[in-house]
Amino acid sequence: MGASPLDPRDKDPEATFNGDIFFSAGEVHRQVVSRTELLARLSRLVQSCEGCEHVRVIEVTRLDRPDEAGCNWSSSLVLAPAGVQPEVYVLAYAQVIATAREAWNLE
Repeated sequence: MGASPLDPRDKDPEATFNGDIFFSAGEVHRQVVSRTELLARLSRLVQSCEGCEHVRVIEVTRLDRPDEAGCNWSSSLVLAPAGVQPEVYVLAYAQVIATAREAWNLE
């Protein structure tokens, strides 16, 4: 009896799915940017949030080695809040940080 059409032993060179649905953090490709560019990008993201138009990210800490997700900078940022209350900018921070750490690494 032959292999079923879904049997992984069938090697179809035209197939787009290889059966492997998991990937390691090392396969995630982040754009590498300078410290200045990372601060500017983070600031723009925070400033795009309501009430945070003047908040700036002024410092980020490089990690000694990338974390388990492959990011090489800390999720703790130093902000210049420009008078914005913490209750407001903490929401912007929460929206921005996870996405940014997945997208960019420090050069």
